Amino acid sequence: MADYKFRYFQSPREQNGKLIYVPIPLIDIVVNFKRGQMLNVLALVDSGASVNLFPASLGEKLGINIRKGKKHKIAGIGDIQIESFFYEGIGIFIEGHKIETNAYFSYQQQIPLLGQNGFFDKCDKILFNRREEEIIITV
Repeated sequence: MADYKFRYFQSPREQNGKLIYVPIPLIDIVVNFKRGQMLNVLALVDSGASVNLFPASLGEKLGINIRKGKKHKIAGIGDIQIESFFYEGIGIFIEGHKIETNAYFSYQQQIPLLGQNGFFDKCDKILFNRREEEIIITV
């Protein structure tokens, strides 16, 4: 097992006319599809997400014909349904450690989400330390 530690990303937001920074658990990963092109992306480690959900544009850059995947509807916040397409054979690399997984791709998704099925279940432990603004992933 290996531990990988990441600092929370400071995301700028406007609140009551002032600029504030909100710490969020974005991590730098490398993604590929069936041993193809490898892309570096920032992904949100989202304990509330059921599955890995990536922007369709990311899949297209990986050489995936998005609409040929198995079509699904995924419910998000507020039970809003988005159309997505399922693919297996996705590789996620965390500092060189490869996780073989699957992901859903959607034209309605803007940021890669790492969810319970496909990421959390592939890790031994994920620790969110809000006070220290870090996340530790054990694989």
